Amino acid sequence: MKQSMVWKTPACFAILILLSSNAFAEFSKNLEGYRIFSTNCFVCHGADGTGNGPLADKLEDKPADLTDNTELSKLSDRELFQIIEGTAPHGEVSSAMPKWGLAIPHTQIDSLVSYVRYLHSAKYPVSGNPLKGKEVYDAYCTLCHGNGRGKGIITRLYDMEPADHTDASAMNKISNEKMHSIIANGTSGSTLMPGWKAVLSENEIKDVISYIRLISAK
Repeated sequence: MKQSMVWKTPACFAILILLSSNAFAEFSKNLEGYRIFSTNCFVCHGADGTGNGPLADKLEDKPADLTDNTELSKLSDRELFQIIEGTAPHGEVSSAMPKWGLAIPHTQIDSLVSYVRYLHSAKYPVSGNPLKGKEVYDAYCTLCHGNGRGKGIITRLYDMEPADHTDASAMNKISNEKMHSIIANGTSGSTLMPGWKAVLSENEIKDVISYIRLISAK
């Protein structure tokens, strides 16, 4: 077994907390973007971002398909920000697009930009509710995986290396179906990943997968 790490100075511990908090804030922008999108944008763009929201048929111009990488990949983050904010040059955006800069702060628009980037560039879709997934993750997964980076408190006691769920390159190698199997059934061999199908429902597992997708997206 590993011995618990002893910090030599309180200052060292404080610096590590600050760096970890900043890193988590960065990769959690996608989660905040999902929350804002699900509250404000889904009514036109649809829950999946394809432009088929409940209000879409009422509009003269069909809402943009935010999963289409063809056009959106040509736009810079600044241009996307201006489109959402409502300050893009005249004629570049449908008149039906609200000027969200009048209703929400710039920090939330930044998060929306991150989530829109996910919608049109991610390898795997969000098939559940990542907000609920975070609640499940916090309740059952942080002991081993910590805030997602695989550095949970139990790693100080056992010689183990839980998956880093913020590692985009590693997570993109695992399909949603494979990830579902790992969470539900655990892994064999020397790894300590248990199966959770007796504890979590199918929807809860999908929610956790969706949360992992967002925190691993860059």
